[in-house]
Amino acid sequence: MTCRAAHLRHMRSWMCRMVFLAAAALAACNGGTPVRIGFLGGAATQGFSVSEDGRNGAMLAVEELNRAGGVHGRPLELVVRDIALDKDHAQAMAAALLSARVRAVVGPFTSTQALAVLPQADAAGTLLVSPTANAPELGGRDDHFIRLNGALADSARAYAELLVGRGQRRVAVAFDQANAAYSGPWLSAFRISLAALGGQVAAEVAYVSGPALSSSAVARALLRHPSDALLFIGRGADAALLAQQVRKQGSAVPLAAAEWAAADALLELGGRAVEGLLTALPYDPSDRTARYQAFQRSYRARYEREPGFGALGSYDAVMVLAQAMERAERGESLKEAVLRHGPYQGLQRAIAIDRFGDSRPPLHFVVVEGGAFVSLR
Repeated sequence: MTCRAAHLRHMRSWMCRMVFLAAAALAACNGGTPVRIGFLGGAATQGFSVSEDGRNGAMLAVEELNRAGGVHGRPLELVVRDIALDKDHAQAMAAALLSARVRAVVGPFTSTQALAVLPQADAAGTLLVSPTANAPELGGRDDHFIRLNGALADSARAYAELLVGRGQRRVAVAFDQANAAYSGPWLSAFRISLAALGGQVAAEVAYVSGPALSSSAVARALLRHPSDALLFIGRGADAALLAQQVRKQGSAVPLAAAEWAAADALLELGGRAVEGLLTALPYDPSDRTARYQAFQRSYRARYEREPGFGALGSYDAVMVLAQAMERAERGESLKEAVLRHGPYQGLQRAIAIDRFGDSRPPLHFVVVEGGAFVSLR
């Protein structure tokens, strides 16, 4: 994407946000005091395309709910804060949302960010509903974190089974230490699952996502070790750059990426280098139901691109919160309501949430074909 195209895209996003906030203010005048929902995601300008998609999906959900009358006749208002990966900034933005008296927060989108701000949410009694964060420490606990993504170990195991089934037993892995709460446990679970199936991790190359990343050096380190496939555990933008360097260095080895990479940035930046790359989504991109098709059309019309898993996850997060508020009994906290009154209707599934606030969506494997994610056949 050119600098001018990127600038226009961010301008469109900013304009949409301003229009939305104005609409929310008008709704507040017509329908009473708004119910404020926070949104905590990485800034698009920092490369967090998943959470940019997430903000867009949350906006569409709020607008849809407001057109239908809001929650108990009160409009919803989305309060957005962008955060960086560093702990201090994440905690400062979380504090800003909590001081704005939001009922709940959609986000954060990385496990590292979620672990950084969860103590604040627990202390305030405010729910975090994350569409994507799924470090092991975030599951199986009685806290104020609702996990809509599947268990990390389940995902890593599914990847190992699929790769071994394709004859790819020796896998070299590059992983991002900037989100170590996700990439470290993912790699560990994958290594154990692969070994149990008779495979092995041929190499482990760590890198730190950001401007200082030398994708050529990471690619060279991976290719020093004979392997049947290369696996990237990191953002879509990083996976795209690594794939390009692997191909530039003359290797045709099959490529795969953990589900975190299955975002718009992978397709936009990867080009021909990511054709055939295997990854996974927590939703079915081939879904032809009327509900999903309507969402897809709305998203395309507004943002001029396809919705990613961040958009679907955030849409579902807002819907879970709204449905729980509607079903809550007198005296129940929002946490109690979310845990008691499911399942909740999402875009593609009925969302069941267990007593620890964990959900287990199906995982859909896809490959990149013609610059799009296509269900694995």
